[in-house]
Amino acid sequence: MLHLASKGSMLKAENVQPQTINSELLPTMPKNYRVQKKCDYAFYYHEDTQQVSDLYDALTCAGAGDVLSQTTDSHTKRRLLFSGLEVKHENGGKDEALAQLATWIVAGMENTRKLWSQSSEEVHSYRDLPPMVGWTIVGLDWYTWVTFGATNNGTDRLVCNSASTRFELD
Repeated sequence: MLHLASKGSMLKAENVQPQTINSELLPTMPKNYRVQKKCDYAFYYHEDTQQVSDLYDALTCAGAGDVLSQTTDSHTKRRLLFSGLEVKHENGGKDEALAQLATWIVAGMENTRKLWSQSSEEVHSYRDLPPMVGWTIVGLDWYTWVTFGATNNGTDRLVCNSASTRFELD
């Protein structure tokens, strides 16, 4: 369905479920445990349009073309992945779906921050990044999540919000 919806668009859906997230980008839990959950699908800009092809060429010339996404897959890591979609059966668990989506989006935003910092030689705050939207689907229920950077008591962090839920990530 995602492939049909994006037909003729510069946006394409990518199944990222079997792919590994670069461990340097994963959030760290207590005792230095890194969460490795990930979402099912992400979107990317397809190279078929001249505008996107030029962007990929510019990134390659700048030396960033080999690692544009948060994955370690040799093909997918060269794509500008964004957003995320996590799908669960009706009894699959909304909390688990959110954990998987949040892990994916946090890794993507951290990757964006690192790429940006490489180009400007200064470390950027999460607040400097544009928000990232993702969806969890549990059964027939769709939930939209927006993740954005914020500062809380001087700590730079990412916050994941839904219309009915607020979940903070350190």
